[in-house]
Amino acid sequence: MGRRPRDWHPLAAADPVPGDPDAILDEVAHLKHVATLLRREAGDLRVIAQGDGLVGRYAEALRDGARDLEGHLGETAGRYERVHGHLTCWAHELAGLQADAARILRAAREDAGADPGSGSGADDPLAAHRASLAKVEALRDERAGHYGHLLGHQIDDKIKDSRWQRLKNAVHDWQGVISLAVDVMSWTATVIAVAALLTTPAGWVAGLALWLSFGVLAGHLLLAAAGDGSWADIAMDAFGLLTMHVGNAALTELRAVRDATKRAAQAAADEAAAANSARATQAVRDRASAVVNRRGATRAERAKARHDRNIARASNRRAGRDAADAEASTPMPEATRWEAVRMGGEKESMNVHKDIQRMRAAYPRNAAVALASEGADARKRVFEATWMAATTVDGFDKGAGSSDIYPSKWQYGPYGRLKDRYTREIGSAW
Repeated sequence: MGRRPRDWHPLAAADPVPGDPDAILDEVAHLKHVATLLRREAGDLRVIAQGDGLVGRYAEALRDGARDLEGHLGETAGRYERVHGHLTCWAHELAGLQADAARILRAAREDAGADPGSGSGADDPLAAHRASLAKVEALRDERAGHYGHLLGHQIDDKIKDSRWQRLKNAVHDWQGVISLAVDVMSWTATVIAVAALLTTPAGWVAGLALWLSFGVLAGHLLLAAAGDGSWADIAMDAFGLLTMHVGNAALTELRAVRDATKRAAQAAADEAAAANSARATQAVRDRASAVVNRRGATRAERAKARHDRNIARASNRRAGRDAADAEASTPMPEATRWEAVRMGGEKESMNVHKDIQRMRAAYPRNAAVALASEGADARKRVFEATWMAATTVDGFDKGAGSSDIYPSKWQYGPYGRLKDRYTREIGSAW
């Protein structure tokens, strides 16, 4: 059939009679071909089942097996034939309804062109066209339900479906409930993420968000595999979990960098304080050394000089230890709420980064501190980038996509149609 209109202005925002009769007829042709092959194979098996030329130990078992298999193939061929008959009728009716809708649209545009002020008010000349289009749309829904019932009845026969087919049928039956549950989990995880920007949630709450994300992925995977969901949702779920993993890895590495920097800072504090104390006691140690090395000094004088020198050295070591202990007990700086928002509400992680910056500033000339703190800024940027990417994707999907919780929510049509292009079910075997 001809190409369908894309713009349904001024009667509707989108195609009121969607569907592809040509694609349905293509599937009908495939079903006819399969049915023909099945009938042919069933005939060959009938010859085997009725043949008298089979002799030997397994002849009777082979005949019985061929007879049973012939029956199954015949039943399957019958299902294909009944189904393709209903599909053929539906394709022709759908094409007729779509032609009627296109004719109504053309007439409406002609009337709108003749009366540019049309489209509102009590004397709207398009009202009759809208009413006609609504009747076509209602008839399309009624006929779709009719043929859907017929197809379901034909499929519900004595042929035993595979486990996967039964699972797909169950998913089809519960598609609304599964979609709603997935949407609830997805929105709950998003609410938790937003709440984390304003307050630091408890550990179990953050863990719940992670498990909800896995639940959303599992639900979308089940729906997509059965042909009731888009594989684009799977890609976005996987992207969200991947960014979460990369971001968490970056935060873990950032904390490891802080621990290494802390150890280097303690050593630097010890070294600096000991050096300062040594400069302060330099005169005492010099005088003591002079007494110890003086030839005329008595034994008592030398003993006292050595004692003074040891006390000065012990004071230097104690000053270093005290400085190291003070650095070890120094609390991490507190990040502001805005600073935490930049890291997705991870206030503790932002505190870690600020502590690394503090230690760099406290020991700017210490090579060990500089070396240990390398990579802190890069890991912070990795987390910020992954958080921003995941938030942007999730926000756009929830803003532009449909919602089972809020069916009347605004949605961006082209985005939904793009996702529908990636709706493919996993095939099953009889």
